[in-house]
Amino acid sequence: MKLIDWIAILGALAWTPHIIGIIKQWMTKSKIQVITHRNSEIGFTTYGPIFNIRLAFAVEHKDIVISDLKIKVKHESGEERIFEWQGITQQIGKMTTPDASVMPFEKEQSVLAIKLTKKDIEERHIRCQETSFISTKQEYEIKALKKLTYLKDEGKYDADTFLREPEMKELYSFNKQAFPWKQGKYTVTIEIQSPEKFEIVDNVREFSLTPLDIEGLSKNKDFIEPEYRRMLSGSIGKNEHIVWQWRYPALIKT
Repeated sequence: MKLIDWIAILGALAWTPHIIGIIKQWMTKSKIQVITHRNSEIGFTTYGPIFNIRLAFAVEHKDIVISDLKIKVKHESGEERIFEWQGITQQIGKMTTPDASVMPFEKEQSVLAIKLTKKDIEERHIRCQETSFISTKQEYEIKALKKLTYLKDEGKYDADTFLREPEMKELYSFNKQAFPWKQGKYTVTIEIQSPEKFEIVDNVREFSLTPLDIEGLSKNKDFIEPEYRRMLSGSIGKNEHIVWQWRYPALIKT
């Protein structure tokens, strides 16, 4: 073997640890285990269908950044809805009050991205709204906003009168018709996205809603118009009381 061949072999061997490191890094994906609170929070308001959940993530191998989180909620009939994170709060401590009760300290986090670490398992309250509702509602709100701007420019704006305009009635109607909840069993799939490769486990749960749950949640449709009246005029009718109904079904691990 010539000298030049030995030089080439030595050069290749010098790169071997670096190449092995790259391959090892590529093959060692983060493993993310989803841990949920025993109950979810189900609602329906002027923000549309709402699915809130308390989550924690146990991470193995290496830290990872989550760039998106969606929750797929599928009814036993096959109807499926996608809920997207809109807000996150994270508990950062607790304080004991003079009456010996415990009050948690929470901070609001950005929904642009969150970093999960191997070192800490941190609970987060994830507030989610239905994706399709948000985009469609904006179309109705834009129409109503254009009418509002026109009336103000003409000096004809009156809050009570505006609330009875066709554009607002269409907004009320759309909001009420978006009520999604049904009696029966639901399957919940928690989906996350990251620029890095990862494996996710224990991310499927089930819950059920009873006829009484649906009856209670349906009452929220009656609060849609009073809530818009409160937002625009700062008051509601004497006989109107807005008390949003929520349900907290148990999440069962599948």
